[in-house]
Amino acid sequence: MPSALAKIRHSWARAKTPLTTGPKETRDSSDSSSTAPVFAPSSTTTTTTTAPAPAPATAMAQAKSQPAHHQTTGQHEPLRGRVFAVTGGASGIGFATAKILARRGATVCVADVDPDAIKSAATYFADEGRQCDVERVDVSKRAQVDSWIAGIVARHGRLDGAANVAGIIGKCHGIATVAELEDEDWDKIIAVNLTGTMYCMRAQLRNIEHGGSIVNVSSIHGLKGFAKHAAYDASKHGIVGLTKAAALENGDREIRVNSVAPGAIYTPLMQKNWDFNRRPDDAPFDEPTAFQRQGTAEETANVICFLLGPESTFVSGSVYQVDGAWM
Repeated sequence: MPSALAKIRHSWARAKTPLTTGPKETRDSSDSSSTAPVFAPSSTTTTTTTAPAPAPATAMAQAKSQPAHHQTTGQHEPLRGRVFAVTGGASGIGFATAKILARRGATVCVADVDPDAIKSAATYFADEGRQCDVERVDVSKRAQVDSWIAGIVARHGRLDGAANVAGIIGKCHGIATVAELEDEDWDKIIAVNLTGTMYCMRAQLRNIEHGGSIVNVSSIHGLKGFAKHAAYDASKHGIVGLTKAAALENGDREIRVNSVAPGAIYTPLMQKNWDFNRRPDDAPFDEPTAFQRQGTAEETANVICFLLGPESTFVSGSVYQVDGAWM
């Protein structure tokens, strides 16, 4: 009888065979030469890019010629044949995660709600000659999430992992105490950050391959409370709880479920919060980190991709802090 480790190795070895997805329908991409309409399954909008393929009728738009340095396999593309879903994947940490996964050979399926970011991400992956679905999906809408994950499996025949990055901070972030919280702000933050993550995890766990991996993005706000951040704190604490419960529930299939807790990471979301609070451009660095700087989206994405990859096959139920020794 093969050992458990041998089974894991066999599971990863199977992914070395390139995907065969069969005939596909042509969809719109950001490539200026494309005039096909955007394909919208259910309530989502999809823009998909891929390296050139021979089938003229495809669900993937034809991307520009694949650069020679992308024509690699094996150690250069250890995730070739794998399919990953990334929410919030058109900007910030999600986009950085999608780019790393794609560079490692994976097929990446991105969900986001920002139309400008979606267009920009689709253009990036087309220019890079990478296979990537880019769809408009509101994670707080169960039907959209279920349709998105079902579509991934229908198009690609499998789902090997997911990074659930999508999240919001709300308009009362750093302003309202619990006594001052508005129902609308509380409901929206919980709907996107916590319920949305649950919707995604549920759909992913129903479809993911044996030995797959899910990474949920929490925050240092999921590890302690911060005054005037109660709604956000509650949502991020909830993500940690979901992660730990799901890790225990899915061990029999060796599905790993972990969380990443970023600290002060410079992203468009951070900049949006600064702009909302009219933070001066020359404001001094004031984060309580050992490193006298903000972290980057790429630094966080590297940890996410480690947890999604074959180097972390005995890591599950963990919370990885990416915070420059804040906590």
